[in-house]
Amino acid sequence: YDSGQGADPVAIAFYRSLFAGLFLLPLARGKWRTLSGSKDGRPRRGIRPTAVWCVVFFTLMTACFVIANTKTEAANAIILQYTSTFWIFALSPWILRERARAGDLWILGLAMVGIAIIFAGNASTDLVGLTIALASGLFFGMLTMMIRRLRDSDSAAVTVFNNLGSAVLLLPLAWGMGSLLLSSRALILLILMGIVQFGTPYYLYTLGLARVPAYQASLITMLEPVLVPVWTYMAVGERVPSTTFIGGAVILTALVLFVLAAQRTRNRIADETL
Repeated sequence: YDSGQGADPVAIAFYRSLFAGLFLLPLARGKWRTLSGSKDGRPRRGIRPTAVWCVVFFTLMTACFVIANTKTEAANAIILQYTSTFWIFALSPWILRERARAGDLWILGLAMVGIAIIFAGNASTDLVGLTIALASGLFFGMLTMMIRRLRDSDSAAVTVFNNLGSAVLLLPLAWGMGSLLLSSRALILLILMGIVQFGTPYYLYTLGLARVPAYQASLITMLEPVLVPVWTYMAVGERVPSTTFIGGAVILTALVLFVLAAQRTRNRIADETL
């Protein structure tokens, strides 16, 4: 993200959420009632509080992440955002009643070692950027757990509600800062970001969270910090230090161990049911 190329960070967050929500809106048609949930088998009235908190955390996460990207390298911002996994592992037993397996905790530790190695090679940044990126990680963790709590809701409805709700919350701030006017080039890029880089991935992420525990989803998505430095180098020429490749190899090893452990668990359960 480069706010000097025609878009303020708040405007980027606003337009990205707006275009993502509008793009996915047809998928949520007729499914809004799922956001209300049910009680004693009967639909509730209105939107449940979890869905509202989901929008709040989504907005805080996206705003912090975009701002962090304007103050530090993309690799730093995305790596620190994935400190969300710590919050998910720590809070899931209380918020979601989902307790991580001991084997998964070891895998988490190995993956975090990989992230620490990557961060060590991307330390050329300022304290403000790091702090905002860390805040993004906290809000990403809370968002993931809220989406998991909404797993009985339609994934498209949750994703559209988050994005359009975020756009509504960010609009007064973006308007007050006078940052809504964009060049045609910036507008086209933001439309693409909203659809390809934001809306579709978060829809798939919400689909996944309806099927797997939050802490497992957070482990799988650790693949992103490995890929982001590569993509940013290809797109804008950000140099990829050797520590990124070393740390990436550690994270990929942790993911392979996680997948193998999950497969062994499934096989054991299948054998016990025979």
